[in-house]
Amino acid sequence: NDEPASKLLKRINPKAKITSDNEHYPYGWQYTILGEIFTHNTGKALNSSNKEGIMKSYLTTSNVYWDKFDFTVLKQMPYKENELAKCTVTKGDLLVCEGGDIGRSAIWNYDYDICIQNHIHKLRAKIDLCVAFYYYVLLYLKENNLIGGKGIGLLGLSSNALHKINVPLPPLAEQHRIVQKIEELFSILDNIQESLKV
Repeated sequence: NDEPASKLLKRINPKAKITSDNEHYPYGWQYTILGEIFTHNTGKALNSSNKEGIMKSYLTTSNVYWDKFDFTVLKQMPYKENELAKCTVTKGDLLVCEGGDIGRSAIWNYDYDICIQNHIHKLRAKIDLCVAFYYYVLLYLKENNLIGGKGIGLLGLSSNALHKINVPLPPLAEQHRIVQKIEELFSILDNIQESLKV
């Protein structure tokens, strides 16, 4: 009885391509790309010549880990007023690392905002989505070597490559059910690990 994902996709973009091919996905799901359902951009580049603006704390890739943040070292740089909308992260945004451990992701679940630098992608859902579902999609893609990077020496995940990542779009209620089940199973695994330590 869930609303089909095709209707969800049409609310995001009335011109979106709707496929009826359910060869890979269950009935009611849709095939789409990440950029169709999330707006995304990177933050500000650290540049010694940029000295104007308000000093703000910002996240680098060294602060972002899978499903968590490390605030041990938090740097600051100036942000102009016209840069803040693009570079500010708010609760519910999904952050994805451009380099290093390419695709490493975490959801900003704090009640305060923070800025980002240019090696982090900020993804914000265009409409009501279960962002945690897409965190787990990225984790799955990474575990299966389906997120790559291009470049010489240091690899990186460009905005264009991120935009084109193929992802499933289940009905919204199904997204929540899947996340609930994943977290239940992870909790069981955590309990098993703890019991083995005793």
